[in-house]
Amino acid sequence: MNHLYQKFNIIYFTTMFILLSLAAFNVFYHLGNFPIYSWDEARHGVSAYEMIKNRNFIVNTYRGKADYWNLKPPLSFWAIIAGYKIAGFNALGLRLFSAIFAMITIILVGIFVYKHYGKVATIFSSLILSTCTQFLINHSSRTGDADSLFVLLFTVAILSLLQWNENYTWLYVSGLAFSLAFLTKSWHAGNIAVIMGLYLAITGKFRKLSFKNWLILVMFMSLPILIWAGFRYQYDGLEFFKKMIMYDLMQRSNSSIEGHMGGVSYYFDIVSQFFNYWMLVLFAAIVFILLNKDFSLKSILASKRINFLLGICLWALIPFLLFTFAKTKVRWYILPIYPPLSIMIGVLISKIFLKGNWIIRVSAMILLLSVSLFYESEIYTYLNHPTANLKQSLINKVTNNQVTKGDSIFLYHLTGKTIWLQSEALTAELDDDLRVNNGNFTDFLKSNRALLLVPKNSYSQKLMQSNQLKIIANNKGGYLVEKSSMADKKGPA
Repeated sequence: MNHLYQKFNIIYFTTMFILLSLAAFNVFYHLGNFPIYSWDEARHGVSAYEMIKNRNFIVNTYRGKADYWNLKPPLSFWAIIAGYKIAGFNALGLRLFSAIFAMITIILVGIFVYKHYGKVATIFSSLILSTCTQFLINHSSRTGDADSLFVLLFTVAILSLLQWNENYTWLYVSGLAFSLAFLTKSWHAGNIAVIMGLYLAITGKFRKLSFKNWLILVMFMSLPILIWAGFRYQYDGLEFFKKMIMYDLMQRSNSSIEGHMGGVSYYFDIVSQFFNYWMLVLFAAIVFILLNKDFSLKSILASKRINFLLGICLWALIPFLLFTFAKTKVRWYILPIYPPLSIMIGVLISKIFLKGNWIIRVSAMILLLSVSLFYESEIYTYLNHPTANLKQSLINKVTNNQVTKGDSIFLYHLTGKTIWLQSEALTAELDDDLRVNNGNFTDFLKSNRALLLVPKNSYSQKLMQSNQLKIIANNKGGYLVEKSSMADKKGPA
């Protein structure tokens, strides 16, 4: 018996090593090779870079001005700053800690399931989360957004809440994770508070809390936020907080802003797009257990783990429901539901696997491997086919060129003002500390130290010749040029 136990342990730890290696591959492979995305990733990247330049780690700015569009506290910016310090001012540095946070999330889920549901359930849950496409490649683990850190803190908050029994430390850890989640994605952390409140109320555990316990919990949930708010207030008073409440909370909840619209079925469609086969596995497992006489619903509901079941269900349902009722719909808002869904599916399939005969076991394994391989093939295809961004590639060619470092950079436009994509603005700042300028072609000609991005078309050569512009980089998308007179003054690169 002891020999069989050791053999199973070897199989288990080998399998977990393979799964974590798979997760690491999915998260880190070609992480810095993908172009920077012109959504929150670029905005966060600019703010983090400018925090370093300005030596102000409280106020997030965009292109030198206080940012009242990205109304988030600074914790996710600090994570990007740490990535820049370790990996450099590049796409890898921008995304490094998002990838690390995703790996920690997968590991924490595995530890929780191992402790409470056993090794088989751990393998299944880890496999599911490690091949969850939206969690891995959509605005989360592989991008410099705030979501990967937020999902980790959300996971820590709920797992700590479920761990709390007689040891109040876990409850306080849950409260602290809530406050850090707020400092990452602002009002999104309200989901955690709602889950905590419902869990304590439904389980009756709120009765265990003395006045002192409540006081300490509230302190952990609010003190870090208040400390940040106090520092932020020193810079622009109530301005940032007013916009946080009126725009980021009220308007997003009550109206569709920035074109992010959708009906009641919006998030059903998102889950169907990214997680549909795993959801079918979940429903099949539930139906199988309900119809199989070997499983007693009463015994499940009477189990000492019933509170775990409640907490995990709330964890998956509350973000889904709250964001469904909110008017502004964005697909990555529901990212926190994937860890609990992975736990649910892994645990249910493990129960079927352990109680079933060899036919059921083989069927369960084939089902899990088939679905995971399907999603892994999607991930693998994505990882090996990064979409080129020609403007970013063009700017990349002047990296570490001290002759152009600190220059202004313009987009070619004859009249009016040009509009830079956020991703292009970040690339310019990271690669050569270039100062992005909204001016037109005339403004470029008047500037002393400036670069110009010129599209490649039939007029490009004539434009460059007639204005004596020197090409310093080019690709299929266009040219990066400067005035010949400035090139002579600077000397050879």
